[in-house]
Amino acid sequence: MSSTDTKPSNPAAHKKRWKPTYLNAIEGPELYNYMGNRVVLSHTTHGNAVAVKHKPSGAFVRSEAQMMHFASTHGILAPKVLGCYDVEPEVVATVTDVVPGQSLDKVWHDLTEAEREGVKRDLKEQVRLFRTITQPFIGRVHNQETFNFFDRLHFRFMGPFGSEEDFDEFCLGRVKRKSGAAYALWKRLLPGMRGRSSGRFVLTHGDLAARNIMVHEGRLSGIVDWEYSGFFPEYMEYACNFVVHDQHERWWLPVLKEVLNDAGASCGFKRARFVGAVKDRGW
Repeated sequence: MSSTDTKPSNPAAHKKRWKPTYLNAIEGPELYNYMGNRVVLSHTTHGNAVAVKHKPSGAFVRSEAQMMHFASTHGILAPKVLGCYDVEPEVVATVTDVVPGQSLDKVWHDLTEAEREGVKRDLKEQVRLFRTITQPFIGRVHNQETFNFFDRLHFRFMGPFGSEEDFDEFCLGRVKRKSGAAYALWKRLLPGMRGRSSGRFVLTHGDLAARNIMVHEGRLSGIVDWEYSGFFPEYMEYACNFVVHDQHERWWLPVLKEVLNDAGASCGFKRARFVGAVKDRGW
């Protein structure tokens, strides 16, 4: 795997070591770039093409790779993880195979109606499979914390949680900081909204944007960017995609809604309202 030569030609002439930002830590043709999530094409010493995603180092970045690995080894069309490496001080690279094709946001309008139906059918099958893959906690594999997607600053994490009630209490804490009246309302409503929880939490991608859906020769070839992933209550896939995230393309919204509803990944009205209240807190 090639990397940027970050050392100055005359180190003695510099009093401080040059420290790269994670965005320029590795060079190569760009495969993906969205809000700091940059993936470049690189090659192994044997000439095999690989995709390299680099981010600031930390256990959380490695847990994202662990989620991708877990998903790909359980039948999900996630990139196959080849390893995580420290490539520079404070920069870690996740190396995966290269998912063939292009992202759906670039090709949807060029697909035939039959191809569109095929992509939707493939994606529904994947989401149904998500919901058969469970863990007894809310968080990431090995009972690790996950990304706090409620926080618009995108710098914080949450969990793990041992139960849906614990997760709801965390969410209520965010509501309480803003409005005591709203806290009291949701505190009263939540037990009935939970119903009879199985104590099992389903694999959740959390950001099924068209840019994260890869298509090759008219069929689904992969689902990328697992930054928001974890194991969550069954409603959270829908809530993440329609309440937490609000930047989907207009044409994609009805398509994704059909996919999730047909795959059984729905969310009740009250629960969606509560997630919206939680999202709006924590600045």
